[in-house]
Amino acid sequence: MNRNSEKKIVIIGAGVAGLSAGIYARKLGYQAEIYEKNAVPGGECTGWDRNGYHIDNCIHWLIGTTKGSNLNDLYHETRILDDKIGVTRADIMYTSKIGDKSISLYGDLEKFRQELLAISPEDKEPIEKLIAMTKLGEDITIPAGHPGEQMGAIEGTTLLFKCRHLFKLQGMCKGMDNKDLADQFHSPLIKAMLSDFCPKESGASSFPMSYGNFVSGDGGVPKGGSRAVAYRMKARFEELGGIYHGNSPVSTILISGDKATGIKLEDGTALSADYIIPACDAGFTFTHLLDKSYMDPMMRDYFEKPDVFPIYGMFQAAWAVDSPIDALKHGFNLDFPEYHDDEGKMNDRITLNTYGYEPTFAPEGKQIIQVLWGMNNNWEYWEELGKDKEAYRRKKQEMADAVQKKIERTWPEYKGKLTLLDTWTPCTYDRYCNAWRGYNQACIISKHCTKRIPYPSAYIKGLKNVVLAGQWVSPPGGIPGSAITGKFAAYRIDYLEHKKWRICKKILLQNVLPTALVILLILLL
Repeated sequence: MNRNSEKKIVIIGAGVAGLSAGIYARKLGYQAEIYEKNAVPGGECTGWDRNGYHIDNCIHWLIGTTKGSNLNDLYHETRILDDKIGVTRADIMYTSKIGDKSISLYGDLEKFRQELLAISPEDKEPIEKLIAMTKLGEDITIPAGHPGEQMGAIEGTTLLFKCRHLFKLQGMCKGMDNKDLADQFHSPLIKAMLSDFCPKESGASSFPMSYGNFVSGDGGVPKGGSRAVAYRMKARFEELGGIYHGNSPVSTILISGDKATGIKLEDGTALSADYIIPACDAGFTFTHLLDKSYMDPMMRDYFEKPDVFPIYGMFQAAWAVDSPIDALKHGFNLDFPEYHDDEGKMNDRITLNTYGYEPTFAPEGKQIIQVLWGMNNNWEYWEELGKDKEAYRRKKQEMADAVQKKIERTWPEYKGKLTLLDTWTPCTYDRYCNAWRGYNQACIISKHCTKRIPYPSAYIKGLKNVVLAGQWVSPPGGIPGSAITGKFAAYRIDYLEHKKWRICKKILLQNVLPTALVILLILLL
């Protein structure tokens, strides 16, 4: 009998991290129960239906979709990916446009290089450097086997070898952020192209890593979209014997001394647990579930030093398109100087996504288009606006109308064929996911961070049986990081459960056996 089966792990939150944690907890033999505040699983990895159309909230691009890596193994073990369903791939990652000029990020890197040189021959030197960096990004390994502290010598050495291109790329980008990278170019269009994908405070390696992944062919979008991913993960968890509780918001973690004893639900129900994994937003964890005093110093900096660890917000909207024509065919980034909003602090660029590749998202002969419009975080403005329902509704309609006019000017064939389906804002993420300051990811670690290892511990000092998972453990977040932190949380609990045996084993292998061998050799000689 597996002695782990006597222990119960309670997981708070059924986003990608929570579902991943639950799956691996069951694979390790533990009892596992997930408590989720909403009716459906997925957290921010979700979608919803409006008037016969499906709106996808999350996955625009997923790295690690080709076989042969720890990350791909994790995707299949958790059913983020399913070979029977497959992955949609594209020939162009996205197109950036200013006026009548545009740049497309092709799967063919040489074609991309030639387009950059044709647009801005005076930028030849930084263009060649960017191409070289992207080639390094084609062969980047994301570790997803074991937490660093649990890696053996062989796994660690193998990982170091696999990460050699990553180390070289990071060396080329040392001390630089994405703005520094963009500032090397004269062309406004190339500058815009670089900032369209990554915020200016992101590390300079972010763009070449992401685009390199696209060029390598290792990436795509799981068919069925984000909500389908979440439902597959939930089904996998339940198939393994996990117990899922929807509509079950948790109000606090119960503590006695240096251990958590369980959780209390908002309805007052108290439930016991041997181990707890908070896999929800860290802002909620340390303002509701636990006292702030338990927060790791590195994570505390994330929340208290916004100039060093910035976060963003975004406005999004979706339109039904009464036409079979997919005029966009892929993501488009456009200048949007027509709209001025000092209060909302909206960016002067917008991203438009088309979902023509996914037939289940719209009725036959129709399309769906969505906008992602970033903003410099101004949560206080949106929080206050959200208190006045009518003013909030008017603001969303005003912004959606402005974007719709931009779409119709850029693609005249859509004029008169767009119908607004829905809008969502930082207030939406705050309400639905308890997202800190209404952002659907974690913070960005800027170049101003002076810490050698700028990531918080997943363990909580002062609590022996609570381990964190989720985007805030591995900023800036996203599906891969969330899934990995969930897996690692289960592994870390397993380590804590068998810590005494592991320590004895380590002493035996590293001290007792070598000493005994030396003594034996002396006696024999």
